[in-house]
Amino acid sequence: MKRFLILIIILIFPVFLFSGVQGGVKGKIVDKTTKAPIEGVKVTITSMEYSIVRFTLKTNKDGSFIQTGLHPGYYQIKFEKEGYIPGIAEIKVSIAEISEFVGELESTTSFIESKASPGDKAFRKGNEEFQKGNFTEAEKAYREAISLEPKEPIYLYNLAITLIRQNKDDEALTFLQKMLEIQPNSYSANKAIAEIYSRKSNYEEAGKYYKKAVEISPNDPDAFYNLGACLKNTGDYKGAMEAFEKATELKPDFVDAYYELSTMYINQNMTDKAVTALEKFVSLAKEDHPNLPIAKQMLEFLKKK
Repeated sequence: MKRFLILIIILIFPVFLFSGVQGGVKGKIVDKTTKAPIEGVKVTITSMEYSIVRFTLKTNKDGSFIQTGLHPGYYQIKFEKEGYIPGIAEIKVSIAEISEFVGELESTTSFIESKASPGDKAFRKGNEEFQKGNFTEAEKAYREAISLEPKEPIYLYNLAITLIRQNKDDEALTFLQKMLEIQPNSYSANKAIAEIYSRKSNYEEAGKYYKKAVEISPNDPDAFYNLGACLKNTGDYKGAMEAFEKATELKPDFVDAYYELSTMYINQNMTDKAVTALEKFVSLAKEDHPNLPIAKQMLEFLKKK
């Protein structure tokens, strides 16, 4: 039986900024048994980097949908219709490309509990409790699912995120590491581990997992920004500079990345580049940005040199 993953991404630096380079998703939802297209399916597309970025649409008579204007990165696609078991998938959107997706919905009338794997019932219970915000009950259900199928990565990931919601980072880390043993190239798990280590101010370890995250998703400006922050905190200023440069390359209006980049240029005695980065920051920053006053002072000082 197909398992459905509820993904909850915890961000340290939640910054949403628009850029001119976009992609899209083209999809089709069909009946799992008959493969016939399903009309009127509610499709919700949510950015896994920026939870505020969400699009909702419905499939047409051909079971199809299309959403353009998406910034490169990973997105969660949830598709649901009365009479069917909801489905959730993860898809990557690339620059200037339309990513294609086919989702299957299983009719509740055709769903036979006996066909489910041993942990499925507990897993679905965990999902229901999580959606209600009952994290203690969700944790119990996910633990039960894992006791029945200890190597199912979806179970491990959802339990880890549930533990994070309860401020149990150390336990969450254990289950995320177990997930990586099974799926070492999981973007979600690598990023979640990096964020846990960042919260612990263990920037050296956090940096290792952010490096893996940018390898898996080289078009994610936030991952490069967070990597830059970790490298800066460990004293690797050249590496941090390169990471911030990549973040601004991927997202030309990344306000905070320009500020951090300017400090790295100053550290490397690159005055002209520092001035350019500060000017860009000042032009993009809102009046209430906490770093705007000091940026203006630094800009004035550097121009006098």
